[in-house]
Amino acid sequence: MTIPEIDNAKYISFVSFRKDGTPVPAPVWCVPYEGGYAFTTEMNSWKVKRILANPKVTIQVCNVRGRVKAGVNVYSGTAELLDADATAEVRERVKRKYRIAYQLLIERSDRKAARRGEALTVATAAIKVTLQ
Repeated sequence: MTIPEIDNAKYISFVSFRKDGTPVPAPVWCVPYEGGYAFTTEMNSWKVKRILANPKVTIQVCNVRGRVKAGVNVYSGTAELLDADATAEVRERVKRKYRIAYQLLIERSDRKAARRGEALTVATAAIKVTLQ
């Protein structure tokens, strides 16, 4: 299932839930992926930990700060952690969709980190949301 407003959004608010049910929104870049939507993140992020405990999530269009305008549709779905091959494909799709921002924010940071001998910031995990 694809939704034009999500397909065309620069950012979506990805909402996962803590064990006590508290919603935790996070603005993310996303791309259509195998009948759903996917984005990249760090393997040790709280987003990953929360979806492993509870895969129920919601998404909706937001701005860069995660603010959602009144009346924006909320879509419910199930999130899953993707394997390494799928993560590489999602990363390439994100790189194509967000080309300039990706170069400025991700690749530039990676080059600086590599020069300093630090860990790279490139996402090591991908999450796919299948809408219901």
